[in-house]
Amino acid sequence: MAWRIGVDTGGTFTDVVAVNEATGKRYVRKTSSTPDDPSRAFTQGILELLEEVGVDAGDVSFISHGTTVATNAILESRYARLGLIVTRGYREMLEVGRQTVPGDFGDITWWLKPPRVVPLELVREAAGRLDFKGEELTPLDEAAVSAIALEFKAMGINAIAVSFLHSYRNPAHEQRARELILAVHPECFVSVSSDVIREYREYERTLSTCLNTGLMPLVTTYLNRLQTRLASADIAARLYVMKSSGGIIHASEMAPQPIAAVLSGPAAGIVTACYYGKAAGYPNLITIDIGGTSTDICLIDQGTPHMLTEGRIDIYNIKAPMIDMHTVGAGGGSIAWLSAGRSLRVGPQSAGAQPGPVCYSRGGTAPALTDAHIVLGRVSPYLLGGSIRLDPKAARRAIEEQIARPLGISVEDAAMGILDLATNNIAQGINVVSVKRGRDPRDYALMAFGGAGGLNACLVAESLGIEVIIAPPSPGVTSAEGLLSTNVRSDRVITDVQREDALDVPRLIREFNTIHAQVIDDLAREGFTGAETAVTGFADMRYAGQAYEVRVPMTVLDAALTESAVRNAIKAFHRAHDDRFGYEYEGRHPVEIVNIGATGFGLFPPLVTAQEQRADCSWLGARKDVRRGVFRGVGEVELPIYERSLAPIGVSVPGPCIIEQYDSTLVVEPGWRAALDEAGQIILTHQHQEA
Repeated sequence: MAWRIGVDTGGTFTDVVAVNEATGKRYVRKTSSTPDDPSRAFTQGILELLEEVGVDAGDVSFISHGTTVATNAILESRYARLGLIVTRGYREMLEVGRQTVPGDFGDITWWLKPPRVVPLELVREAAGRLDFKGEELTPLDEAAVSAIALEFKAMGINAIAVSFLHSYRNPAHEQRARELILAVHPECFVSVSSDVIREYREYERTLSTCLNTGLMPLVTTYLNRLQTRLASADIAARLYVMKSSGGIIHASEMAPQPIAAVLSGPAAGIVTACYYGKAAGYPNLITIDIGGTSTDICLIDQGTPHMLTEGRIDIYNIKAPMIDMHTVGAGGGSIAWLSAGRSLRVGPQSAGAQPGPVCYSRGGTAPALTDAHIVLGRVSPYLLGGSIRLDPKAARRAIEEQIARPLGISVEDAAMGILDLATNNIAQGINVVSVKRGRDPRDYALMAFGGAGGLNACLVAESLGIEVIIAPPSPGVTSAEGLLSTNVRSDRVITDVQREDALDVPRLIREFNTIHAQVIDDLAREGFTGAETAVTGFADMRYAGQAYEVRVPMTVLDAALTESAVRNAIKAFHRAHDDRFGYEYEGRHPVEIVNIGATGFGLFPPLVTAQEQRADCSWLGARKDVRRGVFRGVGEVELPIYERSLAPIGVSVPGPCIIEQYDSTLVVEPGWRAALDEAGQIILTHQHQEA
C-alpha cells in the first residue's frame, strides 16, 4: 500500500502530511523546526508520523518538500562567495543596476546602495560578443575564460556565474565558457544565465544568475543531506521539491536551479487554497497564510493565482516564474515592543522557533502575538494536542511588564492592542494585492490557514468588510498538503521582441517548437511521457514603449502553435492589460510580443479524497471545555471550546467560540457563525447575511 508524504519547513514548525493513495486517508504531524539543520526536523517529522500511523518505510512512494533554505539564505546573505564573468565592457553591470532608489526622492540624501551579490573586485571580463539577434560579432576569448577560472580557483572561490550579453538569443558562448571553467576547476559550481532564464534585461538576468550560483553549494549540500537521512531510514521514495511557480521538480533537477525554490513553501499553500476554494463555491479568494514569523498573502481570481515573471525577495528583483504573493512581518512569533517608550509596535522582528513566544518557555523574554492570544483566552495552554505545554502566566507577566505598565493600561487592553496592530498590518498587506490593483476585497472570500491563520481571520475580515471566511480541513498543514496535489512543472521561455504590425510568425512558431521540445525533454527526465504530460503556451506582451510585460496564455492544440493562436493572444492582451491596470489601447497603440514560452506538466494520478464521516450530533456533542475569554465590544465571556473532529456537518454555531484541532485554532468572533461543509471545511459568515 503506497503512501505520499508532503513536508513543509517553516520558521517555527515543520509540517508533515501523509496520504494513503488507495483510500485517501490523511494523517498530519507537526514537529519543531531545527533552523541550524532543517534536515533534522524533516526526517524526524516523517519518522514520527510513520511510527504513529504504523506505516513501513518501504511503503512510502513519494515525498514532496517545501523549503525555506533558499529564501533564508538570501535574506541572511548566507550564499557562497562567488565570482562573475561578464562580457568585456560590462564589469559594472551589478553596480549600476537599475538606478532606482526606494521611497521619495527626498530620501536620497540618506540612502545607501545595498551590497552587491558579487562585489566588483570579484567580477571579471572576457572578450567575445553577440549581437541582439544572437549572431557572433567577436569569438569568445577561451584563453581568458580559462585563466579567470584558474584565478578564482587559486582564490578559493568554488562558485562562478557567467552572464554574457545577448546570450538569451544564443547560449553558445556561455555553454563553452562553462566547459572551459570545469576543465580547469572541476569541483566548481557553475551557473550560466541562459540556463537560469532565457530572457532579456541584462541586470535582472545577471543578478538572478549570481543568486542562483551562490545558492547552489548550500542547496546541493542540503538536498544531499536529505537524501542521506532518508536512505539511513530505509526510505527509497523519490524526493521532489516545490518551485515558486506552484509545480514540483525532482531534487536532482533542483540542485542546479535553486533560485526556482525561493518561495517554495508558500506556493504549495496556494495550490491547496485553489482546490478548496472551488470546492466551497468560492473561486475568488484572498488567502492569508499566517505562520510563526510572517503572513503570506495571495489574491486568487476564478481559482487561479496571478503569476509573475519577476518577483522581489528582500532587496533583490529575481527573474523566475513565481506565484504573485505579498509578505508582511506579522506572525504568531511577531514581537510586541514600544517605540520611544510610548508607541506600541508589532513586528517585524519575530521570536521564531527559538526561543519562540514567552509562553513557549524556551527562553523567550519579549511578548509576541501568540502571548496576546493566550492572555485573552483565545489559545489553550497547549499546542499539538497537548504535546507542547504553554505558560499563560509567563505570557501575562511579559505583556504586563513590557507593554501594559509602561502605557498605564490593563493587560487585556495591551493584549487587544497587539491583536489590533497585527490585524492592521495584515489588512494593509491585503490592500497591496487587492485595492492597489483595482480589486475590492469585499468581492472575495478570505481563506485563512497556517498555524495562526484562524486566530486572526475574523478580525482581518471585519477590518476589510469581507463577509465570508473559509478554514480548510487542516489549516496548520495546508502548505504540506498542497505538496501532495501538485504536478511536476517545467517552464521554458525565449525572448524575441516583435511588433504586431511586423510579426514574423514562422519564426515564433519555430521558437515555440524549440522550447516545446525542451519542456518534453525535461518531463521525460522526470519519467513522464505521452498521456502523462500536458503543455501550455504563453506570451509576454506590452504596448510599444512600455517597460514591463503582461503574460497572456496562448492556445496550443496537438503541440502546435498557429498564427491564429498568436493573433488571438494579442487580442486577449488588451483585456488582460485593462484588468491589471484599468485601461487598454486596442486599435490605438501597437502591441509588442517580448517573450514566447511553454509550460509543461508531468501529471501524477489524482489522489483519492476520503469522504467526511460524521455521526449525527450537535455542536453540544463537540464541546470539550469552557474558559474565560475577552473580546472587544462584549468584554469577558464564558467561551465554549469545540473539537473540530466532532463537529456536525451543516449545522452552524454562533460566536464567540473557539474551534480547536491538532494543527490549529479557529477563533469565531462575536457576530460570526461557523458551519462545517461536506468537504470538511468550516465556512464562517457574518450574521447579518442571514435572512
